[in-house]
Amino acid sequence: MELAGTDAHLFTGRLSLQSHPWLADHAVSGTVLLPGTGFLELALQAGHHVGCGTVEELTLEAPLILPERGGLDVQLNVGAPDDSGRREMTLHSRAQEAGSDEPWTRHATGTLTPAAESPRPDADLTAWPPAGAEPVETEGYYDRLAEQGYGYGPAFHGLRAAWRRGDEVFAEVALPEEESAEATGYGIHPALMDAALHALGLGVLAAAGEGRARLPFSWSGVTLHAAGAAALRVRVAPLGDAEDTVSVTVADPAGMPVATAESLVVRPVVTAQLEAAGSSVNDSLFRMDWVPASAGLSPVAARRWAVVGPDPLRVGRTLEETGATVFAADDLDSVATLDVVPDVVVVPYAPQQDGTDKLAARVHEVLYGVLDLVKRWLAEERFADSRLVLLTRNAVVTSPDDTPDLEHAAIWGLIRSAQSEHPDRLVLIDTDHHTPDLPTALTTGEPQIAIRDGKYLVPRLARTTLQPAPESTPAFHPDSTVLITGATGTLAGLLAHHLVTHHHVQNLILLSRRPAHTLATTLDELGAHTTIVTGDVTDPDTLTHTLTHHPITAVIHTAATLHDATLDTLTTHHLDTVLNPKLDGALLLHELTTQHTPHLEAFILFSSAAATFGGPGQAAYAAANTFLDTLAHHRHTHGQPALSLGWGLWEDRSTMTGNLTHTDLHRMTRHGVSGLSAAEGLALFDTACASGEPHLLPIRLDVGALRRRADDDSLPALLRGLAQRRVRRHTAEAGMRRPAELSLAERLARVSGEQRAQALEDLVVAQVAAVLGYASTAAVEPDRAFKDIGFDSLTAVELRNRLNTATGLRLPATLVFDQPTPQAIARFVERKLFPQETAQTAPAPAAAPDSGHETGAIDAIDEMDVDLLINLAFDGDSAGSDAERE
Repeated sequence: MELAGTDAHLFTGRLSLQSHPWLADHAVSGTVLLPGTGFLELALQAGHHVGCGTVEELTLEAPLILPERGGLDVQLNVGAPDDSGRREMTLHSRAQEAGSDEPWTRHATGTLTPAAESPRPDADLTAWPPAGAEPVETEGYYDRLAEQGYGYGPAFHGLRAAWRRGDEVFAEVALPEEESAEATGYGIHPALMDAALHALGLGVLAAAGEGRARLPFSWSGVTLHAAGAAALRVRVAPLGDAEDTVSVTVADPAGMPVATAESLVVRPVVTAQLEAAGSSVNDSLFRMDWVPASAGLSPVAARRWAVVGPDPLRVGRTLEETGATVFAADDLDSVATLDVVPDVVVVPYAPQQDGTDKLAARVHEVLYGVLDLVKRWLAEERFADSRLVLLTRNAVVTSPDDTPDLEHAAIWGLIRSAQSEHPDRLVLIDTDHHTPDLPTALTTGEPQIAIRDGKYLVPRLARTTLQPAPESTPAFHPDSTVLITGATGTLAGLLAHHLVTHHHVQNLILLSRRPAHTLATTLDELGAHTTIVTGDVTDPDTLTHTLTHHPITAVIHTAATLHDATLDTLTTHHLDTVLNPKLDGALLLHELTTQHTPHLEAFILFSSAAATFGGPGQAAYAAANTFLDTLAHHRHTHGQPALSLGWGLWEDRSTMTGNLTHTDLHRMTRHGVSGLSAAEGLALFDTACASGEPHLLPIRLDVGALRRRADDDSLPALLRGLAQRRVRRHTAEAGMRRPAELSLAERLARVSGEQRAQALEDLVVAQVAAVLGYASTAAVEPDRAFKDIGFDSLTAVELRNRLNTATGLRLPATLVFDQPTPQAIARFVERKLFPQETAQTAPAPAAAPDSGHETGAIDAIDEMDVDLLINLAFDGDSAGSDAERE
């Protein structure tokens, strides 16, 4: 692109391992880099475009690391020429999914100049091999390079033969057949030119040294004389007394000039720095931060409050001092019978006793009560416009100095899940020793708030700044004896194999309810010594015997049972099923290792991101894992080893994830969650273990998907630190509202009954298609029953929540069961929006337009907002398509 008003040019493109898979064959110390010859090719192509055939200077400032997934946007800026025709250039890159406010990384700077006349053929490259040159053995050369950290794959195995004459090295290089077919698309293919530089390792330059690798640093006087070569003759010679500078001349197989480089400077880099820069740990390892809330953004007009049950935190008295009307009630039923329903109902919870004596039973009882309370709250129609605040004290950890209340911590996990099923109905507030100012806390508009020293904090997920783990993590070494619970699970198997092959752990104790014979056999064949313990992790006798008969140095608790159920169907039996192996097992391990193995080196709990995110249908699982996270903080506070890992989705299917349907996976992808490969997950495990942190979340998040959710205001508060809204808000004339600012009811009120009915049906069908992951609304029959198109309790919750947002209504949790088809829901919504007009029988919906234009626009309806849907239904206006929203 030529920039208007100047003679400068901007070249843009995108690099990824998906678009250029051969780049994956260029790795240094396990990090995939754009080769230095790739930078050179980009500069040569830009120079050719602007009439500058020589790269006078090209200095590489930072490696361009290619991510395993996604791509990089690349910009090459070429300035206007000076009086001699010389042009300055810079090359930058940025992650493809990055927002406009994120910085670009500058990788290279340089100068382009018009080329001189082509040189005559080099005599040393026409008579081949050159006179006086002695053959050099190249067999096994790439194996030797691999030992030095150069991980060249087949595309870069181009060295065919080599000769040496004094300090000079001559070589024949060629592209593999697959890449040679593409050679004509390049000035000089980067893999071919890189292979030419492999001659440097045949004695031209000294080795880089332990822990280092030599990489191109700067090019000078590079001219391309002929394009599209697939094979080359190469001459590399040192320049003067410089230890790191060479000249490079390449010709085609007939000896005719292809390219010359007057000088190339190579410099050693520390491979550990490349490993750190290339590691994905900072992309996929998160922590929970508590940041100051923005108070006063959402005025609360709550004047009527109720406090249910005992009030150890003196909430009622504090509220009365603000002038509020406060009702003290023994239970929720008493509140429901009041003549005037309170705006806010508060249920305080406070620590009842210290220590872990019968703690597991106490936590179960607390959760039984919370579950019953919340189910009653959601079922009572009189509370539909009120909010329930569950108030805890020190149940969350906002700083390393906090000592958590283990008894009530799990409440937060259960309610986070409930919040995802029933947005805007429930609020979690945690306080310290101060009496909380709840009215001010509610002005933040946040669903979860912690009050510390009178300050209001809210949770935000943040990326870590940890470095990849060293080769040996202190907790795991050949002398370790590691106890793994839940040993028959998929993740336990992956981890055990990793401990043996990567950390050389020799002794493993595999505890599970079913004997882990298959895993033990595999590990034994690898040279480990395994002991199978068949029993339940919640059995004190089994654990005591195991801990007292083996010199256990590390515990990894992976045991778990999953039972997904939406809140309205969740029972205390379901709770116990999930809590027992997770919560009870972890607590028993904590108590018995404290008693029998006081010098434990590692205590690692496999938790779940569900504890932090909540998630529809996962209330029991979230509660159990929240306890694990808090137990890790508790141990850390008391100087005991502890790490709780809140895992996201793994690509490897397990007994926990094997029942995920296509719809489930589509929902997770649309919400920004994708799976970790086994290699990624285990690398994250190692990094987390070496961090010293008590709680981390290894999870792969798609920032692009998060940003799209931020744009349509559907991003949970927890994730707002990772993505911000990009869509601009438009102005309107004074006193006027733009059509898009009108409510759905206001817009529908402007059209006829038939148009309104059809628009609502289109809206419901579009939301159904989005929930089920369909690419087109044509796949949804409006009169077909939900039970016949794959709906379950979780998809029913998501559809209800999406329609609540779209319509501004508060639709019942049983919507899909009470209104069994999309058409029935559309009619129900119409009756809610226009109760007077729909008292009589509504007209039948008009037939859907048969315009190809409209059908095509509706097919891309997944992420469109309500206003665009209604525009589409009214007049076929597709001006607001997804492509324009990106």
